Amino acid sequence: MKQILAYDLGTSGVKASLYDDNGKLLAARYGQYPTFYPAEGYHEQRPLDWWENIRKATREIDTQFGLSDVGAIGISGHSLGTVAVDRKGNLLTETTPIWSDTRAVAQAENFFKKVDYQSWYETTGNGFPRHLYALFKQMWIKEQLPKVYDKTACFLGSKDYINLRLTGKIITDRSYASGSGAYSLQEEQYIEDYLQAAGIDLDKLPQVVSSTEVIGEVSEEAAKELGLPSGIPVVAGGVDNACMTLGANCKKIGDGYASLGTSAWVTVCAETPSVNFAAKTYTFAHCIPGQYLPSAGIFSSGSSLEWVIHNLFGNLAEAENVYERLSEMVRRTPAGAHGLYFIPNLAGGSSFDPSPDVRGLLAGLDLRHTQDDVVRAVYEGIALHLRCAYDVLAKETPLKEKLLLVGGGARSQVWREIYAAVFGIPVQKTEVVQDAASLGAAALAAVGAGIWKDYTVLDKAHGAGTLTSPKQEEANFYRGMLPRYKSLWGLTQNMAEIMKEERSDE
Repeated sequence: MKQILAYDLGTSGVKASLYDDNGKLLAARYGQYPTFYPAEGYHEQRPLDWWENIRKATREIDTQFGLSDVGAIGISGHSLGTVAVDRKGNLLTETTPIWSDTRAVAQAENFFKKVDYQSWYETTGNGFPRHLYALFKQMWIKEQLPKVYDKTACFLGSKDYINLRLTGKIITDRSYASGSGAYSLQEEQYIEDYLQAAGIDLDKLPQVVSSTEVIGEVSEEAAKELGLPSGIPVVAGGVDNACMTLGANCKKIGDGYASLGTSAWVTVCAETPSVNFAAKTYTFAHCIPGQYLPSAGIFSSGSSLEWVIHNLFGNLAEAENVYERLSEMVRRTPAGAHGLYFIPNLAGGSSFDPSPDVRGLLAGLDLRHTQDDVVRAVYEGIALHLRCAYDVLAKETPLKEKLLLVGGGARSQVWREIYAAVFGIPVQKTEVVQDAASLGAAALAAVGAGIWKDYTVLDKAHGAGTLTSPKQEEANFYRGMLPRYKSLWGLTQNMAEIMKEERSDE
């Protein structure tokens, strides 16, 4: 029996997870690292912090469980990264911009003076705000740090840097490359015209391989640091969205899931690179060859709820079992929260919102409303906004009449009931709730190293789960509420313009 070691490199920390050959989680350890904000729009992390936390977490698992039987390693990594390394694999900067870094606005604007934006979007599927993509961060490095650019042998993604530390190999996979800003989903290769317009040399981008390809083995140096045997096969791995999709057991066309965490999104497996220029859905290549992952989501879901808890309900912030208390509050008030509406754009608008400048809104308040009403409105507003994202995807690609929920929000029975009623379809929670990305990375490693012949083991790992069907009366109510919600949501565009003027006057 061979064990599988997976690393899920997230925005706030890394989780090291050990699985058996049936996909059962044996152990997990988490290490947190900081994000630095040295200037407006700068969101940076230290790649050495990623590695150090992987080292600590791996050694902790080894101390308790032993890692002598690990047969493969796979990694999931946060997207849109660009780590500059020299020919020996050394870092050229102490910190590196992460996915949310917005410094490259001017570089993106200059690029799109040469390249048609709609054509670029439809080729790449890159629907996030365009300046977030790695290509434009590389342009910024070339303009602002020319000596770094000249010494750069390759710009790597987050998980690709860890693979380099493990194996000494400079490689990426198609799922991560599809978020580079320079990769064609259809042609499955970098577009030289885009690189030429950006002024970025093709040979500074990593070779693209399959997510399951064994790119090398754990080196003796890395083995000593991590407490692992040397020679363990390491696969290319995948971008976090693709690994989470695989770990959510979405492996056939039409399979979909909703992730309910700090942010929230809906993703579906499609057989073509589905794009929608009006809504700017974002599409990654799947870890499974021949599949694509159109997605749409909201930046502030769980974080909206946390904001309400800490800023409106200070009496709840330090309470024990706070989420059970919230569920009780939701159940004490009827669907619709007595006419109270919540728009969850506290972190600004995502790609399918009318504008990135839109902000959150609590509308319809009057003297009869209670804390219970506010909590229910927040739960409903997040679900309704994600339903809007779901509707955008449904116009472009077929979706099955059942939706898997993962992430912390999936644990809440009351929220599952609201999602089922708002979406009008059954929703499912399985044994895999908050470890989907880790399980996806482990699955890639298991298949790549030949421990699994295919991904059917994931069915067993998930189990039958719990299915929550919509209550017909509530489903009918939310069906009528949805057009009113969309109308109110549309008005936030005008509010965004007003607030933008106000911010410019400050």
